[in-house]
Amino acid sequence: MTVNWCLLRSTQIVAISKLLLNILKLQILFFFRHLISFNLMKHASLDALAHQEDAVLVSLAMEAEGKIGQREKKMTRKEILERKKAIENVIKSASAVKDHLSFFPHFRHYRTNGLYAHLEAGCGNKLTLHRKRYIQNLLKLNMEAPYGPEWPAEEKIKRREMVAKEACYIFVYEISSEDVDEMSRLGDRAKTCSCEGPIVGFVHYRFILEEEVPVVYVYELQLEPRVQGKGLGKFLMQLIELIACKNRMGAVVLTVQRANLSAMDFYIGKLGYTISAISPSRVDPLLGLEKSYEILCKTFDDEAQAVLEDKSYSYVYYLISQSAQDTAAHT
Repeated sequence: MTVNWCLLRSTQIVAISKLLLNILKLQILFFFRHLISFNLMKHASLDALAHQEDAVLVSLAMEAEGKIGQREKKMTRKEILERKKAIENVIKSASAVKDHLSFFPHFRHYRTNGLYAHLEAGCGNKLTLHRKRYIQNLLKLNMEAPYGPEWPAEEKIKRREMVAKEACYIFVYEISSEDVDEMSRLGDRAKTCSCEGPIVGFVHYRFILEEEVPVVYVYELQLEPRVQGKGLGKFLMQLIELIACKNRMGAVVLTVQRANLSAMDFYIGKLGYTISAISPSRVDPLLGLEKSYEILCKTFDDEAQAVLEDKSYSYVYYLISQSAQDTAAHT
């Protein structure tokens, strides 16, 4: 790619120069670390290099904050407050909808890979005792192993979260083979069929602010093992993404346990989600290694992408994280 430097402003040239310089510094520091790990620089100080890496990282972060600060300075205080109020109204309006399925009638029913089901909406503060017990049992079945020793404490948190008034639900009811014909006769798929069957899964989601960006946060997507692998999970996430866009959300965000490899592969490999810039491993690679989870996201507009999916800085964090891991492995 050829750059016409004559067309760039002096401030742009300075910014590009600083970025290239920081990248060069990081490359040199990683090279030195590599040499140290193989004892080719016995008198060099690893701690000193670590401090230099931190300085470069801080420099990059300050430059990012400076750019954000410049953008915010262009807005008056009144404009900032108006924008914040507008975002809060968007969240409030989305949370007030009782049945988000009503906007997507073709998602009322699922009929693929030998699985027949219909979907119903629900709210956390209106859950029946049966649904509460079902949620608790399925969460324990699916999540106790990935959480390991953290599960008892996490289970208490999830029990509080599931009954919050902000909690939106989509429940999946399996349709028996005898009721499939009735489902097929529904010319208008927006109609709720009278089919009866057991719950086989659910989605718990909320409309919240994440780093001042309105998002749909998926708290839970849980399916019984016997209905997994039939495309139902992908179907439900497509519905969640449609709900997010319909309600002017900037992204869908969710948390996944690192130990849950199948879930990581499902979201990243099959659905195209990325590890968010706000995930612990991206915010602070060294401390992030101590965390057992990653925050994933899929963004729908430029602002959300800049805040939640900042790939340039995420890549720098990733490089430093890998450098730290390599160094620890050779010391």
